[in-house]
Amino acid sequence: REAQEGGCSNDLWMKLAAKRENHHPEDALAIYQRQIDPTLDRKNNEAYREAVGLLRKISLLMARLGRSREFAGYLESVHFAHKPKRNFMKMLERTKWS
Repeated sequence: REAQEGGCSNDLWMKLAAKRENHHPEDALAIYQRQIDPTLDRKNNEAYREAVGLLRKISLLMARLGRSREFAGYLESVHFAHKPKRNFMKMLERTKWS
């Protein structure tokens, strides 16, 4: 709550998400989803690898929350929004999600 009201850095958000994954997966999921676009906007291969890692976490959290079916739609929306990033698209194609 304090992070939402007062704001915090991206690094701190990521640490907070990691700590909340086990007992508050819905909170962690929202944080990871908010990080996808800013991460991909860095437009380099390191950022693309980081985004794929975030997407893996999102997939796992959605599965834990009984929302596995939603992940395919979410992934499709990320794919559509970032289609011009060819290297990212290649990474997505090579990734096994199940």
